[in-house]
Amino acid sequence: MLRPSIYLFLNGPFEPERAWPGRPPEGALIMAADGGAGHVKTLGWPIDLFVGDLDSASVSLVDSLAKGPGFKSLIYPKDKDQTDFELLFSLAVDYLLSPGEITVCCGLGRRWDMTAANLILPFAGPWRKRWLGSRIVFLAGLTEIFCLQGPAELTLPGDISFSLIPVRKRAGPVSLTGEVSYPLDKGFLSWGLTLGLSNETGSGGGRLFLEQGFLLVTCAPKNALE
Repeated sequence: MLRPSIYLFLNGPFEPERAWPGRPPEGALIMAADGGAGHVKTLGWPIDLFVGDLDSASVSLVDSLAKGPGFKSLIYPKDKDQTDFELLFSLAVDYLLSPGEITVCCGLGRRWDMTAANLILPFAGPWRKRWLGSRIVFLAGLTEIFCLQGPAELTLPGDISFSLIPVRKRAGPVSLTGEVSYPLDKGFLSWGLTLGLSNETGSGGGRLFLEQGFLLVTCAPKNALE
């Protein structure tokens, strides 16, 4: 069973509509990239790792955060070849328990270039083998976007709209079972084509099975998209 073992906070829009708990789940690690530390402070959560170049955060902000017992702070120069998220993600996968989950918070929506790059990053060659057997989920308001690599399964809640977007050529066989508007039995989804878009679940939910390949799976309550 997967567990939310690591939370990564970036400097994108905060999701105040999400029901954030008063404290992170037991045993979870909290990490932030630069200005994402401000969101951790808003929640009042303790932080375990800070990574950044201080272009959207400050030393005083980092000093003001509640710290975990093994807190580390890594400061990088502003002129570098990686985004703060890439630096943070490359470190986070080293802490990932398998099976486990990395939840990326506030990483989407402010800039389209950063949004696209952030969603693609987990599937890059240096990282994807290091979270095999686990999964990555991005939070964006009430939407959740899962990064999956096969073999993988995902429970689809009831009364949601969801889409399957293949990454890196072809994904499959893929099966969708349960109360889904468009079931699929060991089908294949090809990169760049739209076969997997705009599906829905009924009140009983559904189940996704991915045997091979890479998928982005977007899930949102039906009423959130009206």
